[in-house]
Amino acid sequence: MRLFGREAECATLDAVLTGARGGRSASLVLRGEAGVGKTALLRYAESRAPETLWISGVEPEAGFPYAALHRLLIPLLPGRERLPASQRAALEVACGLADGPPPDLFLVSLATLTLLASENQAPEAAQLCIVDDAQWLDRESLRALAFVGRRLHAEGVVLLFGLRADGDDLGLLAGVETREIAGLSPEAAVALLTDVVDTPVDPALAEHIARTTGGNPLALTDLGRELTTEQLSGSVPLPEPTPIGSRLEAHYSARTRAYPPATRTWLLLAAANAGGSSAQLIAAGRLLGAAPADAAPAETDRLITGSPPMAFRHPLVRSAVYGGETPVRRRDAHRAIAATITDSADADRRAWHLAAAADGPDETVAAELERRAGRAAARGGHTARATFLSRAAELTPDPPTRALRHVQAAEAALAAGAFARSLTLLDLVDESALPGPARGSALLTRATAEVNAGVPTGQRLGVARALAAAEAFGDDRERAGRALVQAVEQVIGAEFVSTVPEHEIAAAAGRLAGADPAGVDELILAGYTAFTLGGYETGVPAMRRAVTAFVDPSTPDEVLLSRLTVGINFGNLIWEDDLKKAILDRAETAARRTGALYALDQVHYLGAMTESFLGRLDEADRHDAAGQRLRRALGMTADQELVWRHPELVTWRDERNVKESVGAALGVFETLNLGALHSVTRFALAIRDNAEGQYASARDTLLGLMKLGRPHRYAWALPDLVEAALRAGDRRTAKLAFADLARSAGACGTPRALGLIERSRALLAPLDEAEPHYRAAIELLSGTLGHGDLARARLLYGEWLRRQRRRRDAREQLGAALEMFEQVRAEAFAERTRKEMRALGGTVPTPVRNDDETALTPQEAAVARLARDGGTNAEIAANLFLSASTVDYHLRKVYRKLGVRSRRQLRESLHD
Repeated sequence: MRLFGREAECATLDAVLTGARGGRSASLVLRGEAGVGKTALLRYAESRAPETLWISGVEPEAGFPYAALHRLLIPLLPGRERLPASQRAALEVACGLADGPPPDLFLVSLATLTLLASENQAPEAAQLCIVDDAQWLDRESLRALAFVGRRLHAEGVVLLFGLRADGDDLGLLAGVETREIAGLSPEAAVALLTDVVDTPVDPALAEHIARTTGGNPLALTDLGRELTTEQLSGSVPLPEPTPIGSRLEAHYSARTRAYPPATRTWLLLAAANAGGSSAQLIAAGRLLGAAPADAAPAETDRLITGSPPMAFRHPLVRSAVYGGETPVRRRDAHRAIAATITDSADADRRAWHLAAAADGPDETVAAELERRAGRAAARGGHTARATFLSRAAELTPDPPTRALRHVQAAEAALAAGAFARSLTLLDLVDESALPGPARGSALLTRATAEVNAGVPTGQRLGVARALAAAEAFGDDRERAGRALVQAVEQVIGAEFVSTVPEHEIAAAAGRLAGADPAGVDELILAGYTAFTLGGYETGVPAMRRAVTAFVDPSTPDEVLLSRLTVGINFGNLIWEDDLKKAILDRAETAARRTGALYALDQVHYLGAMTESFLGRLDEADRHDAAGQRLRRALGMTADQELVWRHPELVTWRDERNVKESVGAALGVFETLNLGALHSVTRFALAIRDNAEGQYASARDTLLGLMKLGRPHRYAWALPDLVEAALRAGDRRTAKLAFADLARSAGACGTPRALGLIERSRALLAPLDEAEPHYRAAIELLSGTLGHGDLARARLLYGEWLRRQRRRRDAREQLGAALEMFEQVRAEAFAERTRKEMRALGGTVPTPVRNDDETALTPQEAAVARLARDGGTNAEIAANLFLSASTVDYHLRKVYRKLGVRSRRQLRESLHD
């Protein structure tokens, strides 16, 4: 295959294929304008690989969920029996091979990854998968394949995408390496033009054509074949404007309009039937008086090949044929095609053609589209469901029914993650005119979509919308309860920016929960009501019942995962660290088992935050690293990841200008009305101030988070306020903070809560009465998950001992504190501890830096931990959303770094 001027691009493709033959995988997007040569480069790659799977996006198929993925995997589906059961079931439902609950997109993605990796077992072979015209793939297929592209590593698989530069889908392919394909250089363009024509070309004219076409190979090829000898010699002017880019489509339209009516009809049917069968095309042609023989003029002009099956020379030809006809002729073509579709398996396609044939409102077609939307939802095609429903709404003659279908389409778009589209669909509806339950659905959908779309007013108004939705649902207690739980969850995120006072939410929640709450939702509402209206004394027992329900085996996994934020928040408020850890552990297991990756991302985010608050920074690092890897796999960009950075983790560390960088995030959170993240960030900065001895600043920041005299949401920050205020010389504030701490933590009664009461009491006690409280604090905290609290208790005790001139005892406590801080790399507090030890005199341990090249990366550590605990490569792959080949690759590196040869030796040498 001869390509002009594509040496660099071909070298890149050769390199990734060579790497794949050596076991390394790669994914690459070739992005460029129409006709620039993306397909030619993909054909070049195909010619260099013995094993190739190839599909091209077809615009009319974009509304059918997993249609493209199914076409790609057809040769591999016989091997699906080797997939883990959950992955196999999800893939079979997505591909229409079995019935079952709607599959999770990422379980389907993992099944695809596993299938591709397991099919490439031949040594020194590369499995090449090509997805051309990716802009026309159905969204489910594109998201699944993009996920695969981001997770490929050591399977010997290459995944190549061809993407139109004017497409809007690069966001779905975020995280996959992209190569922009530009027009040919002037020299290469002239060489191509000269190669195409069979007569001499005037050199100056050739350069002019190369320049005016921008080096677009399709334009150069078509011009070369169409220009006359006189035009090529320069004796006759060239046609203007030069057909290039969007003008190419108009150029093809002009050519096809000159064909006989029967030829135009046949081409129109072929364009409208893209993705359909040849039999349907021939049958539709009979209805409209066209036959395969009528394609001859277009075949002569090389606009199509084969008839039938036939293929357009380029997607622009198909677009030109379809767009160049009148709406009436297009509707006739779709009506004829619909009439030929009788197989129930093709009912979705028939409904779509009927919709395209409609020339006005048609309830019969709209109802059929609504039924097809239900089938799409059953296969996990939320994007397709939204598309079917929105088109059904357009064709619905009855205004109230039309509004209901728009709301349903908005709900489907929300489920598909298309938050902006969901809001656009809702904007077509007068929500105040909807009947109660429909109004509730619209309000709840808008509240969720605005928050997820980053609409600045979303957090501020979302609580009010969720509360109004609960009222709109009326006697439907289940839906009203879900709306109120969403109101509780949103007010937790909004905090001070919410427009609704918490006591209003609590009043509504209390009425629905009743006197004898049952089930997780009612227990959440009862706990929130009791805490908001009655404080810690009445709130702790009710919230503890709710938190305990999260770890009850009878609570379904989907309920646990959907209510996770509320459960962890309640656990924070009542100091139930063991229950929080149990919730997170169970949620992580459930999310991994079911492939619920967005839920797993939330688990890691909340896990990193929870462990940071406890000072268990090694565990926080694990969650943070896993969350970052997962977000990259999901396609989150580096800019988006900045919002997910954990200030409560990084402020413990010795990063340069950390306070400035974390402080800058406050402006972002304020702009987006992310009240909880704003508060947590301020708390993190106060912790850093305490570590650095900036006590007045810490006190002022913490006072901004709470109202003394009424311990509420940030009561768990009171120990830090006691320390900061006392060290700043503000004993009055310290005593008020301690009174609130004793009241709130005492009501909870957990060992860590009681230990922090003792630590704070020691700070306030007279010098001759402090020591028993320090010792009691250390004893109580030693049995808890509060690693940071215990280390700080030892630090404070050591500081007190130094002031008492008990140097040996002080060195013992400070040394223990330093060891604990260094164990989790809490550099800020470690440096404060070293300063105290320097004041004692003698040798102070220097910071330990781990620059050892044998240290495991987070991914390697995760693989090693699971292998040590007995996981097979396949089980580890399913757990970490990798292929078994990638697990094997990482495990070999682990063995080499640790100097072991087997899993048994790994168990003996690897410790957390």
